[in-house]
Amino acid sequence: MKKQKAIVFREIRTKFGLLGIFPFFIRLLLEQRALKKNYPEAYQETLKVGKDAAKEFPMLIAMFTIIARKEGIDNAYEFVKSIFQKVAIHSMPALYQIDDLVKCEGDTFENFMKFNIAWFNAMNEEGTWKVDNITKEKDKLTIIVTECANCILGKAFDCPEIAKLGCDHDLAGYPVIVDKVNAEFRRPHTIAKGDEFCDFMFYRKGTAPDTEHLNK
Repeated sequence: MKKQKAIVFREIRTKFGLLGIFPFFIRLLLEQRALKKNYPEAYQETLKVGKDAAKEFPMLIAMFTIIARKEGIDNAYEFVKSIFQKVAIHSMPALYQIDDLVKCEGDTFENFMKFNIAWFNAMNEEGTWKVDNITKEKDKLTIIVTECANCILGKAFDCPEIAKLGCDHDLAGYPVIVDKVNAEFRRPHTIAKGDEFCDFMFYRKGTAPDTEHLNK
């Protein structure tokens, strides 16, 4: 978390300069208050996801909104996306507890599949993602997600662009860990980027189709 916060602060400082940081954070605070006031039902939905979500989601939307007003939606998205992808280099290994996972007994890829099955099932139970199907094969695990909290909350706050940032996080984060668990990652569809479902596919290394360029 310290690394992630340091990355966010560094990127904001680079963008706004030392003299601009304080005014930016004041605007950020005011924008978050306005979001909670103007979108009370959306804020209540974030609380259902968890206290961290209720704190971080409005802050993220506030940052996006402030930059979008000045520089346009596309520039705001690219800026926040760059932060997410730099954070992913640290957050993805932490989410998967990768240093411990590779030390587990047995086949590393099999253990990686077991971790994903348990993790996605847990998120399905808590309602973060709605998992429609999990299919485990010899050298492949497919997980179909049909509902994403990021999409629901982004729409509720009238800021659907925010939902895509989770997808962008994965595209930067999975390449950091898959070699360590003897895996390859494919995801040609995501809800946030216009599809009806997300298809997370984890292949044993060397068995995946040459379609990584299609990942969303």
